[in-house]
Amino acid sequence: MLTTTLDGLWALQVLTGIETVAPELGLRPHLPSVEPRQLALSHPVTSELRDAGVIDESGTVDNTVVEWLTVLSRRDIALFVQIRTPGDDQAARVLIARFAQWWVAVERSADLVRISGVGTASAEAPACSMLCTEIERLCGQNTPAPLRPVTLDTDMLRSMPDRQALHELLVDQRLHPDQLQVLELAADPDQSAQASIVAIQSGVTTGRSDRTHLEASPVTIIDTPAGRLVVDDIQSAGKTWTIIAPGTQSNIDAAVRRMVRRLPADQDWHSYRKVV
Repeated sequence: MLTTTLDGLWALQVLTGIETVAPELGLRPHLPSVEPRQLALSHPVTSELRDAGVIDESGTVDNTVVEWLTVLSRRDIALFVQIRTPGDDQAARVLIARFAQWWVAVERSADLVRISGVGTASAEAPACSMLCTEIERLCGQNTPAPLRPVTLDTDMLRSMPDRQALHELLVDQRLHPDQLQVLELAADPDQSAQASIVAIQSGVTTGRSDRTHLEASPVTIIDTPAGRLVVDDIQSAGKTWTIIAPGTQSNIDAAVRRMVRRLPADQDWHSYRKVV
């Protein structure tokens, strides 16, 4: 794993000529026309990178780090994760990206950046297993909440303007008191942590210059005082339904698999290659 600062990552981009890494994390692009190599070499952060063995005396970047940055910059598929915990003003953001068969993760928390290799996979089952293991690393482990699964109309759920309206919607569903209590804990940001996961596919004709498709239905993992939940959307009878279920590892794995299969690449998400 490489741990550095925003300035350190910028210097590595300049020294490798890699312009864009993970814009979803608010990481600035490298502009070759106005940011020459000497500018990075003269920056104080370069000394820290040398001391850590990330670059040598000539400014050459370690091969493994170059490979990680290349995967991030040329990604075919990615998962964007935002993690919010009670009391935190700023969510931690993570991008887990695949280029060909290589997977790499980049994490940002305030000005700190971490980059690490996740692994390689050329088939769906190992790719999905690897992703779910990485998500578990980011979220940690927790006991599943003792909840009988709840199904809600997604459009109605997303239209709720505030927690009071959400409370009224849940009451109207005639839920069991234990179900209602757990769901209201999940909706309280002062009591529950949340990781929202969005699937991304590059190289898709979207009418926008970035040619990036964002899957409309994320997977959300919520840690409440009662335990872990997973929230996922499914399509049935022409409608979208939101299912809130205990956050067992098998439920989370299945939700992530359904989400990545909703990308335009469908069941080939693990091997899809974008056309440049």
